[in-house]
Amino acid sequence: MHPKIALFLYSMLWWPVATLALIRLYLKSLKQPSYRKRIKERFGVWPSMPTGSFWVHAVSVGEVIACKELVEQWMLKHPNTPVLITTMTPTGSDTVKKLFAGRVFHAYLPWDFQSTQRRLVQQLKPCSLTIMETELWPNLIHACYAEQVPVIVANARLSERSFRGYRRFSALTQPMLQRVSGIAAQHAPDAERFAKLGVHSKCLQVTGSIKFDIAPNDALQADIKRWKQSLNGRPTWIAASTHPGEEAILLEVHQHIVKQIPNALLLLVPRHIERSDKISELIRQQGFQFSKRSVDTHCADRDSVFLVDTLGELMLFYGIADAAFIGNSLNNGGGHNPIEPASLAVPVISGNSYINFQTIFDAMKLDNAAIIVDTPEQLTQRILGLFKSRDLRDTFGQKAFQFYQQQQGALGRLITWVEVLTRTKKLSAKQPKETL
Repeated sequence: MHPKIALFLYSMLWWPVATLALIRLYLKSLKQPSYRKRIKERFGVWPSMPTGSFWVHAVSVGEVIACKELVEQWMLKHPNTPVLITTMTPTGSDTVKKLFAGRVFHAYLPWDFQSTQRRLVQQLKPCSLTIMETELWPNLIHACYAEQVPVIVANARLSERSFRGYRRFSALTQPMLQRVSGIAAQHAPDAERFAKLGVHSKCLQVTGSIKFDIAPNDALQADIKRWKQSLNGRPTWIAASTHPGEEAILLEVHQHIVKQIPNALLLLVPRHIERSDKISELIRQQGFQFSKRSVDTHCADRDSVFLVDTLGELMLFYGIADAAFIGNSLNNGGGHNPIEPASLAVPVISGNSYINFQTIFDAMKLDNAAIIVDTPEQLTQRILGLFKSRDLRDTFGQKAFQFYQQQQGALGRLITWVEVLTRTKKLSAKQPKETL
């Protein structure tokens, strides 16, 4: 298929997709009213924005947190350049407000209608667009290319599964990727997959993951210390970023643990807090005494489970734990990021489904810095072993922390490249626009 035809069909498909998306937003808003707010922004009707912004797109919470230091460094070096951060979710929006406290401009990124993205880019005239990880929208990237706005994909990762999907629709994805100014890949395998999709070598750099440069600050360490004192040495494990189907398994694992260690505590942190009511019911069915973070500031001595149904506190609860299980890995979901517990020297445990972070986990396994389990029974035995042996906890915690330290430096490399690409755009002679 000719690339222009593929882009046309993709653009036409957005009309029924937008209708379905509106229905989905309405259904989500029944539990989270924030989903029905600011609908106009989804169609590019924004509040007034400055031109010439340093634009960062971060789809949701994790990407916003990841971009924080990049944005802070940019604002330090370029105090007179406004910063615009776009997200796709209300939770991402809330995180922008929490982390930057009015120092940046913010809006939802519109859905990827061709005319909407072209008009928006023409109005904004940003100095560059940095997209966190791999949230790539063809019409947005084509619009930036037409207006000579550099597009940098930062902290980029591309799993084997995603690679196959991109290759399947190469008539659409290859021209899009060839219009990207630079891709800062997390690891060599990510860069190799992008190269196979047609990205030129001069547009690729392996910078590492900037999440390794997110260090726990003094305030966080102080909060962790206070929480640990309040728990008075209770054996505690965290199940973080869990998904549907996992919570029931993890609660059964905890049943086996409390039979041997009655005062053991499970910190249960679902990936999507809107599921907290369903998870609460599962906890009740298992007969556990529990509290919810949104209701109770701290867990009570009688609680066996503490349900963390709030946003932006995952690092705190990782720091409290004696062992960290990374969710979405016992349900064939592909896993989540293990860097945060490693940065706090907490032993890292994952199920055997971690394709989304394959390179990191493979490297951690080689360094004996992560524990991989195949079954709930293995998870039970691993947690019990860590609870019963301080030496074992220290060994795995330090191995994870050493791995974290060895991977640092990506942020500096990324900032340097963003500076170069943005400066190149500012100094380059004006070229004729391409008609898509």
